[in-house]
Amino acid sequence: MNRPIWLDTPHTPNPRLTGDISCDVVIIGAGLFGISAAKRLVELGVEVVVLEAREISSSASGRNAGFLLQGVAERYDRASAIMGRERAKLIHEWSVENHRMISQTVKELNLKCAYRQVGSLQLAGNEQEEAELIRSADLLSEDGFQAVKLSRNELPTSLQSSGYQMGVLLPTDGELHPAQFVRGVANHTVTKGAKIFEHSPVISLECAGAGEVLATTANGSVSASIGILATNARAAELVPQFRGLVDPVRGQMLATAPTNPLFDRPIYANHGYDYWRQLESGRIVLGGWRNLDPTAEVGHDERLHDDIQQNMTTFIQNLGVQAEITHRWAGIMGFSKDGLALVGSVPSSPSLLAGVGFTGHGFGFAYAAGHALAQMVLDGKHPLCEALDPRRLANK
Repeated sequence: MNRPIWLDTPHTPNPRLTGDISCDVVIIGAGLFGISAAKRLVELGVEVVVLEAREISSSASGRNAGFLLQGVAERYDRASAIMGRERAKLIHEWSVENHRMISQTVKELNLKCAYRQVGSLQLAGNEQEEAELIRSADLLSEDGFQAVKLSRNELPTSLQSSGYQMGVLLPTDGELHPAQFVRGVANHTVTKGAKIFEHSPVISLECAGAGEVLATTANGSVSASIGILATNARAAELVPQFRGLVDPVRGQMLATAPTNPLFDRPIYANHGYDYWRQLESGRIVLGGWRNLDPTAEVGHDERLHDDIQQNMTTFIQNLGVQAEITHRWAGIMGFSKDGLALVGSVPSSPSLLAGVGFTGHGFGFAYAAGHALAQMVLDGKHPLCEALDPRRLANK
């Protein structure tokens, strides 16, 4: 195994880059962030080239659970304690706006990506987590976000029998087919004039001075006035300034054959380490358990971790799921040092911008962030880029 269920959908790749070309902006990476930035730039009349090492959405953007969650990796109570209440609220609002933008794009482009706004459910597995969930829900409500506390009797029967005592429903969250969304937006972007080259890994990225960016592949190169790095976990491979700021962290996933209806929305438990959802087809997609071996789950190798996969298998069986497991895969996330993405100008690199380090919440922020960075290209600033400025970590 080790092929995501999302990549089962047929895809006709764009050509490889051959020869030397030029454009206004070159984007390295065709995941959610890179394609979002490309979409907004071509809409603004900018000449764009996107270079992708594999195929569109074949890395983290096509190897996740397809959750559309609000907020950062930390629960709202802890996020508020770490970054301050006002900053936590601001960042949370951007994640809500990100979902709104995705929903709008699905409708405007008529994308067939199984998008549903069905909410998400956070579960408490012990008294400590229950207290944290209640405190987080109360703070969310105070700050104007929707959060509904559910008692044990209001949870699905399968969750009650698994020992969960309460949960918090976030009714504005949702889900989608991640690869179909990204590829659908990419196809639209090509029709608007962007050039996307797949199977074209960048082997060097040079920024000699203002307005002088050169991205070189094995069979060609792209010279541009501005470069955008959208490689997330692999940021430091091309831009050394990100070494030590963004770390590659592996996530394990599996999917089952269709089974009877059990879960009606995305679910996450155990402080976000365990998460699952049931697709409209009846298949269950489940991931996480990285906390069982955090040291081993670091690096760029998309390998399966046998012990973690076995724990996931046991867990899903204990939920009452007897369906055959048809897919197992792993994906690499880019974790930043403070849990927030780095979006904006690359420190000490004129004409080079980046959107990396989304810390497992790419679909919670990257679409809005891509649009924001595109706007920054033209205007020189954007409030989201100011909130996520990479220099906040580079200067520490």
